[in-house]
Amino acid sequence: MSSYYYFGATLPGLRYDSAPPMPHAEFLERASRYLSARDLDTLGSARLYVPEDGAAPAAASGSVLLGRYYRWERALRNELARLRAQRLQKPVERYLRPGDPEWDGLRVAQAAFQADDPLQGEQLVEKERWSFIEQLAVNRQFDLEFLCAYSLLIQSLERRARFRADSGEAGYRTVYRSVLDTADYRDESGASK
Repeated sequence: MSSYYYFGATLPGLRYDSAPPMPHAEFLERASRYLSARDLDTLGSARLYVPEDGAAPAAASGSVLLGRYYRWERALRNELARLRAQRLQKPVERYLRPGDPEWDGLRVAQAAFQADDPLQGEQLVEKERWSFIEQLAVNRQFDLEFLCAYSLLIQSLERRARFRADSGEAGYRTVYRSVLDTADYRDESGASK
């Protein structure tokens, strides 16, 4: 595996409670100056979310870290789908993606599902995602795995920067209002509205 000492040394440190030091697109653009084409393809496949079909991108096969991360993410998403379908008493098969269960992903999904509000659940998922990626990157310095972890962490910081309770609540109220406006329901007297 190639080492990218110079590029890795130029990257600012990342902290969970800070703003992203650069946009993810800028990170990839900077990486394009130093990485081989194959490694750049692998790095470009480092995405927070598993694609809709549930399969990791083909270019991710060059990274053990991404393979483990995608198993975790798929397990998280599958368990969230199961829990939501169970709550709504709906079939879940359509939303499940093939993959082996991963205990950490299942645990995080269950904890997020039990959160008091959706924002709290999303914050919990991001904190756990961050911890999992950091665990995967232990003892990785200046190689492709380190850069893949860095890429995922920048994306996590960008995602967290978009969390805002006020806009989330406004969006919720808009959706809720539209549901009430289109619903056929009866008031307490039994009259249709």
